Amino acid sequence: MNTRHFSFPRLLACCPLVFLALSAGAGNIAGAEVEWRTDYGKARKEAQEKGRPLVIDFSTENCYWCRQLEQRTFVEAAVVTLLNERCIPLHIDAARAPDLIEKMNIQNYPTLVYASPDGRILGYQEGFIEAPVFREQVQRAVNTVSAPEWMTRDFEEATKAASQKEFARALTLLKSIVEDGKERQVQTKARQLLQEVEQQATEQLAAAKQKADKGDTAEALKSAGEVTKQFAGAQAAREATEWVATLTSRTQEGGQQRKDRAHDMLAQAREDYRTQQFLCCLDRCEVLIAQYADLPEGAEAAQLTSDIKSNAEWAKLACEQLSDRLGVLYLALADTCLKKGQPQQAVYYLERVARNFPTSRHAETAQVRLSQIQGQPPAPSVNFKK
Repeated sequence: MNTRHFSFPRLLACCPLVFLALSAGAGNIAGAEVEWRTDYGKARKEAQEKGRPLVIDFSTENCYWCRQLEQRTFVEAAVVTLLNERCIPLHIDAARAPDLIEKMNIQNYPTLVYASPDGRILGYQEGFIEAPVFREQVQRAVNTVSAPEWMTRDFEEATKAASQKEFARALTLLKSIVEDGKERQVQTKARQLLQEVEQQATEQLAAAKQKADKGDTAEALKSAGEVTKQFAGAQAAREATEWVATLTSRTQEGGQQRKDRAHDMLAQAREDYRTQQFLCCLDRCEVLIAQYADLPEGAEAAQLTSDIKSNAEWAKLACEQLSDRLGVLYLALADTCLKKGQPQQAVYYLERVARNFPTSRHAETAQVRLSQIQGQPPAPSVNFKK
């Protein structure tokens, strides 16, 4: 029976990772130009090594529509090229692989299964389909597991940065790679490297705390400061900042360092106040009030804050500076979305700039970029599992 049923993704609840170390014997493979593999274990290993999706054809010997698939769909030149160059095509004769058929819950023939290199089901197709539809489905599987060029490049840069102990840069790049939550091969590697860098930061912070426990406060503060600087962006770096603040408030030596930091920050706030950079001044004063309320610098910061907020012109200028800052950030965010192939998200942020800051230079920039994006054909929607 010629039935069509296609779904991306198909989540097999009974076996979320159904791929086992099974082998399937060779079936009656038509369309000899496709380089069909017939051993599941070897095909799975090859898919992992090459980072390609698996395209598995489940068929039986006496299945009419299986033969039609082989004689009409798999022989098209574009299909052959796509399967051979971008995928790992695997043919399974159902009669020779009953265990695999059962575990993958294959019920009808032919059934095509699309899987990522690490064995997760991306989607399936039951029944015969013509070559154009099949090509589209295969291309979607390829797009799902293939990493964008920028992602591969950033991972290489992150790996190099980590090897040179430039962990802050490595962390920034790695977090950008994994932020969409997908499971491309390069993202799996990025998560592993990210975890290793985070672990190294955690271990260095633990070593700093051990120095403090032994009474070597000065060295402990120095080590924790290195964690904060060297691993900026890591969870351990944030914890180190909080720990240093707590430790310095408890020691005489740390107390002097704390006073010095408050003095330096207040000097910067005063300069912002003098040059009418009121938003920056308010930002610094907020920190001074929160962390140094017991020092004279905290009291002066509170007075500066009051002066700015009580002056309508100054408060207005601070709001304009905030709007300018937000406009810059939204434009940068839109650029990031475009870089990652997310034009719809970029349009959302650009429209927000144009709507929220209508008379600003950022709104003009946003309108230009919107025109450029809307002049491009829309990206096809892909309903793959994230």
